[in-house]
Amino acid sequence: MEQTEYPIHVEQLVIGLFIRLELEDGQNPFRKSEFKIKTEKQLKTVQGLGLEHVICVLEKSDRMPLPPRNKRSGGAPTSNADAAAGGSGNVSKGRSPEAKTGQKTPVSVQLLGLKRETIERNKERRQRFRKVEKRYDTTMSSVVTILRRASGHSDEAAEEASSLVQTLVETFLSERDTMINLMSSKPSEEAKHYHALNVTVLAMMVGKALGLKSEVMHALGLGAMFHDIGKGRVPMQAVGGMGATTLARAAEKYIKEHPLIGARLVNGFARFPKLATQAVLQHHELLDGSGYPKGLKGEAISPLARVVTVVNRYDNLINDYRSETQSTPHQALKTLYASMRSKMDSRILAIFIRNMGVYPPGTVVKLSNGQFGMVTAVNPEQASRPTVLMYHPEIPKDEALLVDLVLEEELNVTETFRPEELPRDVYSYLSPSRTINYYAEAVGDGA
Repeated sequence: MEQTEYPIHVEQLVIGLFIRLELEDGQNPFRKSEFKIKTEKQLKTVQGLGLEHVICVLEKSDRMPLPPRNKRSGGAPTSNADAAAGGSGNVSKGRSPEAKTGQKTPVSVQLLGLKRETIERNKERRQRFRKVEKRYDTTMSSVVTILRRASGHSDEAAEEASSLVQTLVETFLSERDTMINLMSSKPSEEAKHYHALNVTVLAMMVGKALGLKSEVMHALGLGAMFHDIGKGRVPMQAVGGMGATTLARAAEKYIKEHPLIGARLVNGFARFPKLATQAVLQHHELLDGSGYPKGLKGEAISPLARVVTVVNRYDNLINDYRSETQSTPHQALKTLYASMRSKMDSRILAIFIRNMGVYPPGTVVKLSNGQFGMVTAVNPEQASRPTVLMYHPEIPKDEALLVDLVLEEELNVTETFRPEELPRDVYSYLSPSRTINYYAEAVGDGA
């Protein structure tokens, strides 16, 4: 099985991580170059080797790494650029010093060191992204219509859904790489429809990584799009005349039955794939039998349902309507890995984490040149090097730089933030949304 490996800063190390050290012969004080950190002494030894990064092997770890430079000690973080310069504040390799809140640096100085290709391609990237946004809005409009009509047992709506999903299948199974993009906030009253599209896009991303064939990808997409079609369908005759407390218990009961209700509905559609119906029915089942509606265990849960389980739980974490329990994308991945990996398919969870990247779209970050930014896209082929929308007070918001960290090898993410932790001017510029939505585009030759 392909392992989930990515570089992490030595400050992210914690007991329970399985790591690989890339050292010359004679420099490694340990017997092996790959091992799990089991003691505080081992952790301190690794951090004292003078390395900036080590390789984390996710499948063999007991825990996720600590968030990158996330003010864990309450002190001000030091950027990689400062560390490389011995903390003197000098700039290495042409990078500008860390920007202070409220300080305006001339654009020519701030952009010094960015590759010419980054600046020249920025206009093309923005134009391409606007095209993706248009396709997303059109797709979202179709999803809203499809789900409303499908609730009325419309075979025509099911056929339209099949056509829409096929377009997504062709995007994911094209010869080019598929990039997952962050989409703008949408009306809250349509939240369930945006959730349906998010789950569909993320499920198909995992399906592509699993190597699923077109027909199976199509079934996965349909199962994901209709996974919650049974929600909100509590029969009035079943709750008529109940008091508030009894009504609340009845509503909870029917929430847990929504997979059954949804499966019965989609099973009535002509030519609806059996694999898709299973995904609708089983997307809340868990490997240890603690899920619902039937408490299935292990191999009794279909492979496609296992995919929908992972991405559905992730989207619910990042788009929780209760702001006090809403997670950032990075926190959501950490929560899934820490508390759910024994209940979900660990292989699918690892593939999902690898493809979402260390910094999923929507993550607010600070880069090693001191600038704030927000991750707008991640290419699974380069998951630890996302595209970042960069804050700069001298550059108009609608012309903000999109910096691809694959091109800018010397720039790194040094810290992640919750949106509310940002300075007011940065928050206004980046406009991080409480609602995070995703879409996909094929990129590469001919894009």
